[in-house]
Amino acid sequence: MDERRPQDLFSIDKLDQLVTSCMKCGFCKAVCPLFSGSETTSPRAKVRLAKAVLHRELETTPGIEAQMQRCLNCRACAAECPSGVEPNKVALAMRAVYAEKCGMHPLKRLVFRVGLAKPRLMAWVLKALGFLEQVTAIELQNNPLRCVLPLLGLRRDKDLPVLGRRSLMSRLPERIPPLGKRTTTVLYFPGCAVNFIYPEIGLAVVSILRKLGAEVILPHDLVCCSTPVFNSGDLEGARVLARKNVQIMLDANAEAIVTSCGSCGLTIKHEWVELLGLNEAKPLSQKVMDIAEFVAQYVAPSGLKTLEDFGRVTYHDSCHLRRGMGVYVEPRELLTAILGDQFVEMEQADRCCGGGGTFSLFHPDLSQEVAETKVSCILQTGAHTIATGCPACIMQLRDSFVHRGMRHNVVHTAEIINYALQPNV
Repeated sequence: MDERRPQDLFSIDKLDQLVTSCMKCGFCKAVCPLFSGSETTSPRAKVRLAKAVLHRELETTPGIEAQMQRCLNCRACAAECPSGVEPNKVALAMRAVYAEKCGMHPLKRLVFRVGLAKPRLMAWVLKALGFLEQVTAIELQNNPLRCVLPLLGLRRDKDLPVLGRRSLMSRLPERIPPLGKRTTTVLYFPGCAVNFIYPEIGLAVVSILRKLGAEVILPHDLVCCSTPVFNSGDLEGARVLARKNVQIMLDANAEAIVTSCGSCGLTIKHEWVELLGLNEAKPLSQKVMDIAEFVAQYVAPSGLKTLEDFGRVTYHDSCHLRRGMGVYVEPRELLTAILGDQFVEMEQADRCCGGGGTFSLFHPDLSQEVAETKVSCILQTGAHTIATGCPACIMQLRDSFVHRGMRHNVVHTAEIINYALQPNV
């Protein structure tokens, strides 16, 4: 197996080629949600800093590390660059360099190396936190105990998701038969957020798959896809998680691997091989599909009923689902078929909501600055329900609405599809 060092994320030559290819045109600045007008906040600046470090003109200082952390990994810069430079991956590579030099924060290391690697332990920890959440009623905005949240680096009005619910894995067996005749076998990879925080999304996905004749495999030993781990620069910790998942998926030998999170899907489809160098994951890449892709491929023409009086709905593109997996047509086609004129497009639907995985936790104010554009575009549609294909976006959008005193509803696209889908029996 490939045991490349962190600074060899793409190999030094590849990384040097990336940073040298930059034409300094500045197109990336126009699409970067975090560009504030100062050159130091641009994707181009990250490329120039990385080049200086690679050529030993600069040391990896905390200031440079802070600039590399100021990236949502939304991939907008990479999509816009005419030279094929991927500033987001340059930032990831530099985070890995810094993590190797200075080490990971002890709390991050504990979560990445222990919590995410042991989902049953994580479930118990979340149950304890959920019990504390219930006892203190801290989810209430007028609770005086919320004065503690800023001490933890969170906004006082932070929308806290309900913790301690029964996980998806604990609700379902590892093999779930289809409704009616079996047409295919699918391994469902729910991801951490769906498994622990939003199990209703996972239940909707499994229901959809069964209605379409799929036998569903849900291995209970699956762990985190590794996205938050390599995003923080811990490549070796990410490889440990990825290798475990790869082996489980290869052993399952399903015909398709379905995800309901753009980040999980992108990581399985591309990042395990391209970023982590796990060539054994290549056979899995061709099998990965988002749930919207799967439905679009398997649903019968008469399989979707129209939902009358559902209310106006708009759609937010998850960055990793659209720019990473290339999925954006299918969700819109399905929502249009189900909702008709009740589905309306928003301006800048593919602009990042500001979540960026754990970015919103470590940069809460900056995250909400990014969210301002997205919220404004939503308001212009007149929709009160927002559909999206990413649980992290759901969390960020709900928090953004609470922060602004708005009462909008955010759901996963799969939940709407499940309401409308008729079984293929």
